Amino acid sequence: MKRAYVEIQTDRIRPFQVDRELQTGRFPFQMHYRHAGDSGKKLLLLHMSGSSSDEFERAGDLLAERGFHVYAPDLPGFGMSDPPPCTPPSYLTMEEHAGMIAAFMDAVGIPAAYVYGNMATANLAVHLAVDFPKQVRGLMLAHPLYTHDAEQYARKRKLPEYSIVHPKNDGSHLITLWERSAKYGASADTADGRCLALHLAGIYGETLHWALFEDRGFSDCLEQITVPTIVVRYGGLGVLGLQREAAQKIKGSILDCYEEGTPYISREDPMAVVEMIGNYFGKDLPETENFIRNGT
Repeated sequence: MKRAYVEIQTDRIRPFQVDRELQTGRFPFQMHYRHAGDSGKKLLLLHMSGSSSDEFERAGDLLAERGFHVYAPDLPGFGMSDPPPCTPPSYLTMEEHAGMIAAFMDAVGIPAAYVYGNMATANLAVHLAVDFPKQVRGLMLAHPLYTHDAEQYARKRKLPEYSIVHPKNDGSHLITLWERSAKYGASADTADGRCLALHLAGIYGETLHWALFEDRGFSDCLEQITVPTIVVRYGGLGVLGLQREAAQKIKGSILDCYEEGTPYISREDPMAVVEMIGNYFGKDLPETENFIRNGT
């Protein structure tokens, strides 16, 4: 995939309460992104929390070969994008992240796109579709993080594993980052890539998780989706119930499964992602009501 930067304007985003001042209008913000292909259906790939667009480095080129025009931005504070206009413990909400993505789409000239989100960014993609429905043609939500108990979920915000990892003179903070990265049965190479992304994100590394945990209105958002939506669960996580319930809240949704997949599937098995996206976004989606497939 090729790499580029674009300066976005955030005048469509609700005001940010930042450390320096209340910013209500435009401010310059550089967003880094990867892209592949030059024609075909526009496809937006959103990396998981603590990652960057390099998550889709291999899948993006393969999707372009399938006829997609692919864009994969680094979210604010991740990869090589500028940090957001607020400093932890402040952070962007899911709605504000959605506004940033909509502004990115404006800046690079994407009137509407199919959107793929992974875990936390599956939830982000839902907000994008609800807040900016004209810019979303369809959604693929890879294991959206749905819960019955929003208050219990909010308490995760205080857990040690989601705290800021500060640099230490002896380098031991890198062990902590590795421990957060080496999970889901990941190979050393996969964990190394994820660890590097967390390291580069620095104090912003867990901010997307914080936004996720405080997103108390997510369940209501699912019911407001009006675009064709596929919910894909990770069979490697061994959990079905909540993804099924999330899919059932979305009118006309489809539930599918990466049978042995984990959240690192784009790094470890990019062809599985290419085939899943191609199977649905490569053709017109059917008009169905809660058609549940392969998740039973």
